[in-house]
Amino acid sequence: MVDESTLESVLGPELDAMLGEEGEEGEEQDLISEDELLGEEEGEASEDGAEPGEEGEEGEDDAPPAVEAPHSWSKEDKEAWGELTPAAQAIVARREAERDKFVQQKSIEAANTRNQVANEARDIIVKMHEDHAQKLTAYAQMMTPQPPDERLLYSGNQDDVIIYQRQMAAYQRSTDQQQQLHQQIAQAQAAAQSAREQSQQAERASDAQRLQQQLPEWFDPSSGPALKETLKAVGAELGYPDELMAEASSTDIIALKKAAEWKADAEKYRALMAKKMETVRAAKDLPKMARPGVKPSKQQANAARSQQAWDRLKANPKDADAAAAFLGI
Repeated sequence: MVDESTLESVLGPELDAMLGEEGEEGEEQDLISEDELLGEEEGEASEDGAEPGEEGEEGEDDAPPAVEAPHSWSKEDKEAWGELTPAAQAIVARREAERDKFVQQKSIEAANTRNQVANEARDIIVKMHEDHAQKLTAYAQMMTPQPPDERLLYSGNQDDVIIYQRQMAAYQRSTDQQQQLHQQIAQAQAAAQSAREQSQQAERASDAQRLQQQLPEWFDPSSGPALKETLKAVGAELGYPDELMAEASSTDIIALKKAAEWKADAEKYRALMAKKMETVRAAKDLPKMARPGVKPSKQQANAARSQQAWDRLKANPKDADAAAAFLGI
């Protein structure tokens, strides 16, 4: 059978390297919990009057529930799980839970880092396409084709005709180049728009993932609609129009959730203060207590007589004088 010290020596260094060394306080708490658990088992055995190795009906009922083996373990490892003591099973289960939590946290951090890097890369691609389109546009404006001078055809000089033909050929080449430049500009602008849309879609998906991690009840079919209506009402009080609420980011939604919590706390506080003020106002309406040696006021005297009449009436419900005095007749 594997004891607790062996388990800690094998499992401890591997997890401590990822989770960091535990403080002395945490180790003392683990030892205390194990000692208490072992002490409870020994106490149960002694109360039954049986030896530690013997099993009784009451001992079986009072035995601590078995800890389920980790789901990630193989079949062979799960078979060996039953040979561990309950204290050892508790240690292993705790360490496995810590490891799973650590791995899950690091996976989330890695996913967020990947999304951030991917979004930055998409932004760079968009900027490259936009810069390319701007440079092509500037180059196209510099190369505006100039049509040939038709007067050269009617000068009667054969050399002017040749010059006209050369100008026409240059004009056609410039026109073709201009068309190609405009096509390249349109392609660069389309590529920039496509990259921008992909970046926006990826950012919305990443934002939804962050919201799923931070506020899972937002996506719950049962509680999600009520939460959305509550935050929508809070947003309206803060000046958010409906069209902005429809495009709210995870940061906006988390902020509205916190504002809704503050609003609920403020309303509870106001209700509590209003209730206290009612008590204060009621106390102001009561007659003041007369101090010893001070003549009571008329109101205090009437209240005292009424209380005396009520005490007499409770003692003797048939006392007509007490009833008349209490009723002020």
